[in-house]
Amino acid sequence: MATLSLSLPGSCFLDDVVSRLRRDRPRLSLPRPRIIDYPEPQPVPVPGLRSAITVKVASEPDEWEQAFQLVAANYQERGYDGGSGKPFRFTEYHALPDTTIFVAKREGRVVATFSLVPDNRLLGLPMESLYGAEIADLRKQGRRMAEVTSLAVADLSQREFLQVFTTLIKVLQQYHVSRGGDSWVITVNPRHRNFYCKVLGFQQLGECKPYAAVGDAPAEAYLLDRDLMRTHAPRAYENTFGEWLPSTVLTGVALPRPFVRYFGSASSQTDEERIGEILQTVAVASPRAW
Repeated sequence: MATLSLSLPGSCFLDDVVSRLRRDRPRLSLPRPRIIDYPEPQPVPVPGLRSAITVKVASEPDEWEQAFQLVAANYQERGYDGGSGKPFRFTEYHALPDTTIFVAKREGRVVATFSLVPDNRLLGLPMESLYGAEIADLRKQGRRMAEVTSLAVADLSQREFLQVFTTLIKVLQQYHVSRGGDSWVITVNPRHRNFYCKVLGFQQLGECKPYAAVGDAPAEAYLLDRDLMRTHAPRAYENTFGEWLPSTVLTGVALPRPFVRYFGSASSQTDEERIGEILQTVAVASPRAW
């Protein structure tokens, strides 16, 4: 898990990082697995922008690749990734079959991404390494939660970012609710707490601590559910749940196993052996907690 940040990367610097990652990445080719017949998730236009940006559940090899590259570039720029030089920030949690990647795209290019990791019996949630007691308490309450992680953005103005961010949140939260979920947890850099609390309605779950997963940057834990959002951020609640999205938008697509191995083999966060162990375990059944 990485600390969610609202800071917009400098586009020139980020372009340099992405270019270097593409140039220096291992000589691997995207795998070509057997085509699986699943409904293609439909994109949602981001409202209020001059340029056309859409948000969707990632479902294509290029979308996954660009998303994990963008996260690596953002985290390396912020000093969260230890200068590994690996092209992807793909964690072991991304190998779980119920983890879902969301992307915003402009002219075929991914300009923002989130990942959603549902609670599960195999790995748990990323933030448990820091907030284990808090997550355990939420489980005792019977919450069907998921962690929002791996936020990354590129080449968006502040206004574009806010519109893209709120559309990503809408798709992500409706997606989770449509699968029986009811709560979201995140870790946030303290300098951005006001946005998450005042704009989205998150409530603090855990105190500020250094987070090893992001280079010991400070992090705080936050919780959100529909009641909290309705009470503390009614405008955001209406924007998110006032109109239900079509089922064709909320279609889930599991990352195919060849791609899991491909991204895991070139990630700063895991390795082929660990990914192989996870794939062997989840081949039997989904480890989702509900």
